[in-house]
Amino acid sequence: MKKIFIVAGELSGDQTAAWYLKKRSKIEKLEVHAVGGDNLYKAGANIYDSYKKLNIVGVVEVLSKLKFIFGYLKKLTDYITQNNFDEVVLVDFPGFNLILAKRLKQKNNKIKIIYLAPPQLWAWGAWRVKKLKKYCDNLVVLYPFEVAWYKKHGLNVEYLGTPLCDKLHDYIDLDLPVKKQITVLPGSRKQEIKKLLPLLASVIKRIKFLDSSIKIILPLAESLDKKFVEDELRKNGLLNNFGDNIKIITDEQEKIKELKQSFMAITKPGTVTLELALLNVPAIIFYKTSWITYFLAKLVVNIKVMGLPNLFLNKIIYKEFIQGNCTVDNIFKEIKNIYDGYLQNSGYYLNIKKNLKEVRDNLIKQ
Repeated sequence: MKKIFIVAGELSGDQTAAWYLKKRSKIEKLEVHAVGGDNLYKAGANIYDSYKKLNIVGVVEVLSKLKFIFGYLKKLTDYITQNNFDEVVLVDFPGFNLILAKRLKQKNNKIKIIYLAPPQLWAWGAWRVKKLKKYCDNLVVLYPFEVAWYKKHGLNVEYLGTPLCDKLHDYIDLDLPVKKQITVLPGSRKQEIKKLLPLLASVIKRIKFLDSSIKIILPLAESLDKKFVEDELRKNGLLNNFGDNIKIITDEQEKIKELKQSFMAITKPGTVTLELALLNVPAIIFYKTSWITYFLAKLVVNIKVMGLPNLFLNKIIYKEFIQGNCTVDNIFKEIKNIYDGYLQNSGYYLNIKKNLKEVRDNLIKQ
């Protein structure tokens, strides 16, 4: 029986790792230990530690936790090398996992390292491809177009499918009525909620003045406590004034159904943008971080858009409002455009849907 250790440093990684583990467990017997969460546990992994210990976002935040991070790297390296694991599967989270890969290979060059959902070097930081080649034996990518890029740079790479296609299989073609509701997806971390909710609160208030009957759907990531989010909503004057029309969801299946029935969504960048595309939901992408984090990112990012559907088709499907452009006025203007198109079933709205179908078709046929 093969003994493997999985490192997933955030919720999305925990979900992706669970998908991968289920696939592998169908064809081979495994003893699995992991830094992860409930998803990996349910997939059969023994949880060594919770990913929440590593759930740190932004350059400023990371700098304040450097002592803990490097201490944890040493602890994890020692544990893995001393317990004779045959393989280590690193999931996304490159700032931490690339350092871990280097340390593991330095201690035991024979240990096999697989990188699941490797850093998207085609988008930014292509210089790091040398590190991947040196410290990782195999890559497992989540999007078909990534295979050619990594092969071109001399890496062993395979594509096993896209987790979201499996997750949403029963919903993609499900015929559900579209309702007068907007789903808001501000992120899975407390820091993101605190940073972004004041902006979103102002947007939601504008929406209510536009049409008070529009319902706001707020799905919570597993990593977020409902009471924490409710407290933040109250601080920003939402639950008290608009509570009847804001629905907080914690159940995953209910979340998917509500997404599918929303006429649009407001979302941060990330995998969720692809989920929205597969469910045929028009959306707006927004994000703000600290200016230090933003400027450092701009130095290494070599793509002009952040939304995965926009990257897939190399054109703007979902309008993006990032950093300086991420204002209440800009976001609300696009909401109004989509809302008017939805009510009139007009060209602007239908054109977004047409492009989303192209994204879906490209992914599902792979």
